[in-house]
Formats: sequence, structure tokens, C-alpha cells
Amino acid sequence: MSIRPVWMPEPPGGGTGAPEIFAGGAGTVRRAIVIGNGCAGAENQCLGLVRALGLADRLTLYRITRPIGGINKWLHFLPISLHKIVDQILRHIFSNTTFAPLFQGKMLAPYPVHNVQSFGLSSVLEADTKKIVTVVHDTFEKEGLAIVVACGRDTISYASSVRFLAPDNVFVIQIQHPRYRLDRFDLVVTPRHDYYALTAKGQQEIPRLFRTWITPREPPGPNVVLTAGALHQADSATLRIAATNWHDELAPLTKPLVVVNIGGPTRNCNYGVDLAKQLVSSLHKVLKTCGSVRISFSRRTPQKRRIYVELDFLLQNLTRT
Repeated sequence: MSIRPVWMPEPPGGGTGAPEIFAGGAGTVRRAIVIGNGCAGAENQCLGLVRALGLADRLTLYRITRPIGGINKWLHFLPISLHKIVDQILRHIFSNTTFAPLFQGKMLAPYPVHNVQSFGLSSVLEADTKKIVTVVHDTFEKEGLAIVVACGRDTISYASSVRFLAPDNVFVIQIQHPRYRLDRFDLVVTPRHDYYALTAKGQQEIPRLFRTWITPREPPGPNVVLTAGALHQADSATLRIAATNWHDELAPLTKPLVVVNIGGPTRNCNYGVDLAKQLVSSLHKVLKTCGSVRISFSRRTPQKRRIYVELDFLLQNLTRT
């Protein structure tokens, strides 16, 4: 079988680099600050926007981390500031050996004294509102305005505080709807479906009792930008690089090629082995009408599900794929 090259179109405008509005002048933006929450889905949206603005090489990433260990997994419903206070109180209690025996065998007994987290990247800094404000203020004359991009529930208070403390030094963009007080941000970027409850069809489908609990409660204002879906980093350049990297492996496969992406369980779809078996059954049927099948797993896919699907499907159909 002959291998033909995969061609990807050039980005609109035929050039690379920063958009025109960032290319020069007194109001030039030359740096970006991302406030993340450690979730790849949220941080990728921030990085995708920064990349589109041409500021990927002038980026500082701050990350908000919640306490872990012990009962902390049941405290994620708390605002992050309150969660950290509760964590400090519990650590103080359990660092005292006088109280420790009182909880032996209880749920609180294994609460760890130390909570060391590794970001995996030396360039990632622990989020601290005062430090961020100090940096943007002290470097304003030399570096100019800083774009601050944040995404995720835990980042809302940090981003809004930075804007409140340094309104003349930053332009704050909050990705995903912050649920209330949109005036705390210069710009809010949110998927169009967040406003579904306000549409005529949405009002027919959603009981009035629940509408007040569904965000938002009023139409988007002038500082709200609606998107068709979530932001991402898959621009033309990224797709061209991926096409090149995967060409030698995928081009020789018989067509049509079916690629199955398997993610991880969520609150709305907490799947188990039973659902994995259904998927395998469906893939067996698809295999009869396609040329090749490839399966891709996310980092959130539980290992047991991955092993089951991979072994059962790939081993039984090795000659066909």
C-alpha cells in the first residue's frame, strides 16, 4: 500500500506569531498569567487562549492546590479559603499526641501531618494573590499590562481579588461562568450552553423551581463572550505536528480507520466494567464493517477498564487490526 502525505491547511492570514492587536503600540500586551486549579481540562482552556493570543512564550502559570489526605476528599464542597483553614485546624489537632489516641480507629485517625504536593513542573508556582499583585505592580512600567486568565471554581476568588487589588495593571479573563457578579472580571468566556436555561426551549424543559439554581440568571452582558464549546489548544500548528508524528503509524492501516477515545468516569457517568463490556461488544460489531480500529485512553481512564478493553478486544481481533 502506498503512503500519501497528510496536508494540513495554514492558519488564517498565512503567518505566525502574535495577533495584530498585540504587535505594538503603547497598549501592547506582552505577558500572560494563568491561574489554574490542577485540572487538565480547565488549565488547557487557559493555555489555549494564551496560545491563540501569541503569548505562550511569555506565560507564568500559578496553580491553586487544595489540601489532600484524610477527610479532605469530603471537604471539596467548601470554598477553598475555608477548606484550607479547616485543614490547618485539623493538622494542629492531630499533631498533638494528646489528642491522637482519641481518634484511633476512627475516620479522622489517618489524617496526615504533612501534605507535600509535587506539581511535576518546576515552572508552576503556588497561587498567592498578594504575590501575583506584587509582581504585576512592580513590573508594570517595564512589562506593561498583564493578561490574567483563570478557569475553574477554585480560581474565581483569586482572579477577582487580583483585579480588585490591581485594576490598572491587569486585564482579567475568567473562563467558564462564575455564576454571579460578572462585573468582577474584565471578560468572561463561557460556552453558549450555559445560557440554555434562559432560552424558550430551555424554559419549557426546565421546571421553574430549578431555574433559579441554574446559572446564569440573566442574559450575557457586554463583557461576556459565548463559545460553541470549550476552549482548547488544538490549533492549525498543533494539528500539523500531530499529523506528522502519527503519519507513519496510521497511514499504512486499511481504511476506514475507526479511532475510539475512552475517557474516565464522571459524576454523570460513573461507568464500570459492565459498560466496558458493552463497549467491547459494540466494537466487535463495528470491526466487521471497517478496516482498522485503534483505541486511545485518557489519563483518567481507570486501569482496570483499560486492561479489560485492551486485552479482550485487541487480542481477539489481532489479525483484523
